[in-house]
Amino acid sequence: MLGKTIFIKLILAVLAFMAVFGMGNVMAQAVTTTEYTLEQALTQEKQGALSLSQALALAEKRSEALRAQDAARLAAQNQATAAGELPDPMLNLEVINIPANGPDQFSLAADFMTMRSVGISQTFARKDKREAQANVFNKNAEFAQAGKLQALSKLRTATAQAYLDRFYSQEILALLQSQRTELELQIEAADAQYRAGKAPQTDVFAARTELGLMDLKIQDTQASLDNAQAELQRWVGEQADAPLAGAVDLTQSRLNTADLFEQLHQHPDVLALDKAESMALAEAEVKQQERSADWTLSVMYAGRGPQFSEMLSFGASRPLFVDQDNRQDQALAAANALAAKAKAERVELHREHLAQTRRWQQTWQSNLKRINDFDRSLIPLTQQRTQAALAAYQGATGALTDVLAARRMEIDMRLEKLRIQMDTARLWAQLEYLIPSEVQP
Repeated sequence: MLGKTIFIKLILAVLAFMAVFGMGNVMAQAVTTTEYTLEQALTQEKQGALSLSQALALAEKRSEALRAQDAARLAAQNQATAAGELPDPMLNLEVINIPANGPDQFSLAADFMTMRSVGISQTFARKDKREAQANVFNKNAEFAQAGKLQALSKLRTATAQAYLDRFYSQEILALLQSQRTELELQIEAADAQYRAGKAPQTDVFAARTELGLMDLKIQDTQASLDNAQAELQRWVGEQADAPLAGAVDLTQSRLNTADLFEQLHQHPDVLALDKAESMALAEAEVKQQERSADWTLSVMYAGRGPQFSEMLSFGASRPLFVDQDNRQDQALAAANALAAKAKAERVELHREHLAQTRRWQQTWQSNLKRINDFDRSLIPLTQQRTQAALAAYQGATGALTDVLAARRMEIDMRLEKLRIQMDTARLWAQLEYLIPSEVQP
């Protein structure tokens, strides 16, 4: 039967193990990657560990949203080429003045007025108008490219967040499971002490209660891990089941706080509205060009009966703008109003993203400081409390419940640090992939 000395040795062994290998304190610095032993690194290499950069590459490779935007851009470019050409000529075939009654009824050659004609007509759209029409589709292509940048930003952000959520959920789960193993040892030791008459039965009940609460936490964490795994699989496919290579350095971001106002002009959402404004301005230029009419020229050859001469006709036509103020001018005004609308929306969206990004940055930096406080003072203090409670229990001046309470506080402190790191990682992903690197300044 285990005595009190054996129990204390078990506790000390567990605490020493946690101190050496950092159980529950998986981050050695404020926001650095997990420290892996050489054996772990070799194991991951053999198993094909998935890094964040690999996850992002896989997500981009299998994304249909990106391919859709590429197709839209290609379609607009092809339309621009077609719009820059003259309209197709029109072939005209006619039979006119066919007798409807009398002896020559429905004859195509008896009456001198009956003519069978073939002709061709061509509308000569001015070069400026054709270039304006082609420019509309070129702007559509740019808008599709902006849509691709929007999809790329969303894809990278969501993939990184799923990857980091899974990573930190695994770290939390590992911490809880290590604590559960320790609680099982405490239950065994407390039960042995109780059977030896050296400790009250309440110590056994207290340890078992802690174990039950720990199981609930493990179940919740496992559910969160499963959700993160499912989300990662949505983006990278089957490779989501591979072990993760590790976390990332969350202390650095590509966004420069000092130049944030200018940088956010390249935000994909802002760029999309900027291209929408360009599209509206291009449409306005087309309406401006349509205020000047195009000429259509035609030539026609007409044949009659063999006893009659053949006929040749030439013609020219153009629209008559009989109410330009209420038609062409109103269409131009409408296009200009749409351009003004897109500009106003772009300015407002830029302001919104600027305020939102500043909030993200402030929270991110605040979290980094909080994590540093955990490492510098909060976790060391809880460790000292645990050691003091254990020493008191060893000296028969303290109770096992005090040791359990101290360990619970220490574990809770480590869990809180990991949860803050998870939140910080999500903010980091928002900031890091807010503006794709493909955006040209």
